[in-house]
Amino acid sequence: MSRTTRWLVALLGAFALALAGCTSSSEPQEAGAAQGSDAGAAAVGGDEQTTVAEPGDPGEDRVAEIKERGSLIVGMTLQFEPQMYVDENNEPAGYDVELVRLLAEDLGVELDIRDLEFDALIPGLLAGEFDLVSVGLVNRPDRAEQVWFAGPYVPYRQVVVINSESGITSLDDLNSPDVRMTALTGSTAAGLITEQFPEAELAELEQQPAFLEVASGRADAIVVEEYLAVPFVEEHPGTEILNPDEPFSQEFGYWALPRGGVIWHNYLENWLAFQQANGTLQSLYTEIIGPVAEEGDFLPEFP
Repeated sequence: MSRTTRWLVALLGAFALALAGCTSSSEPQEAGAAQGSDAGAAAVGGDEQTTVAEPGDPGEDRVAEIKERGSLIVGMTLQFEPQMYVDENNEPAGYDVELVRLLAEDLGVELDIRDLEFDALIPGLLAGEFDLVSVGLVNRPDRAEQVWFAGPYVPYRQVVVINSESGITSLDDLNSPDVRMTALTGSTAAGLITEQFPEAELAELEQQPAFLEVASGRADAIVVEEYLAVPFVEEHPGTEILNPDEPFSQEFGYWALPRGGVIWHNYLENWLAFQQANGTLQSLYTEIIGPVAEEGDFLPEFP
């Protein structure tokens, strides 16, 4: 790809984000305020939008650039408590937030979190708006065509939540044209439904509407991370986790970063390997999200 073409791609991506409503402010948005927009973006940061270097340059030293800029810019979706959310003080909180805060401290810079809808994160990364995206993306081949991954840094146990009146008693019951399932737009859960239950109708929605479709009976089931499913089921007696002792799928979440930045990629891989080896990752996860099922089940070893 020529320099001119790369510049046009980045410019068009940035223009698309601007149309979607991407802004930057000194405080995070009110909790839940972003959930009503399909691709909107409310940001956490300064009033002036900082644009990071064009992604894809293999000679780029993003570590030096971040230190010179004085801030680490991270794209997130603050809607997934306790992994990442806005707390009662209207501040970013959760496992991912604490982890990138530690990263910023080690880099000696300020942390600048940009809060966008989930499906706007990769376009924002491609447009050069962030240094990395921290939203627990699963490393899938289609995503790897667009971004590089560092990690993993967080485990996911995917489960199926059903409406208790749906009549569903097994995974086999889900693969039917009479079954309507929901999942977060563009998520690994949506891909799992397409692969495992091709006969079922799939509705991709934002996370809260996807849950509420099941609670209301307009959908029969949702595939979702266990840590999100458990509190939802507790608050909605008409729902339950299907086969709660047998998770539907075990996945691992990664950081996403611009392709081509070898120095930045190596730095993040080494940083995460160090934090896993000294127990920081599992300690933070246990404190904020909960204990893992069994000792040694947390994350695979870094190479």
